[in-house]
Amino acid sequence: MKTTRKPTSLDYAILGLVNQQPQTGYGIRKAFDTTALGNYSSSPGVIYPALQRLQELGLVVNTTMNNTKKSKFHCTKEGESILKEWLLKPIEIKDIAKNLNDLLLRFAFMENLLKREVQLEFLSSFQDVLKKYIKSLKEYHKSEYNTLPLNARLAFEHGIASYATTLKWCLKTISTLKKTEK
Repeated sequence: MKTTRKPTSLDYAILGLVNQQPQTGYGIRKAFDTTALGNYSSSPGVIYPALQRLQELGLVVNTTMNNTKKSKFHCTKEGESILKEWLLKPIEIKDIAKNLNDLLLRFAFMENLLKREVQLEFLSSFQDVLKKYIKSLKEYHKSEYNTLPLNARLAFEHGIASYATTLKWCLKTISTLKKTEK
């Protein structure tokens, strides 16, 4: 029975993994434990309820492999469709400020689902929104420079530098993808 709940960020991460290739629950937990997905908990108390939720939403199915007796989770067509919608969602400044890891996760799962030109459009948008956000941070920094406590100012400067590094990555990634276009 399907529910009307919307997938969470964790749900999308799991959907992306099982869309790349069917996974056991343990395999998903291991991916979360040993990769950049580590910002999500790999606890069975987190992963298995999320898998149950995805099954209830009709986005994954769990099938037993006859030759191994292990069950693996597969992305359904509806799951793939929901994943694509998430990947194609427009980027806003709030995504840069609050959900930067989700943006990078979206990019990571694009390769098998979206054409290269769509990936490049995503990165171009990412770059444009990052530039706007960095500009606003620099303006705030300039206007508040003399009122911020030293440590707060230095921490704020770290944030600006981190976003600038992400912007450099974005530019390099666009260049790399363009060079490898078929």
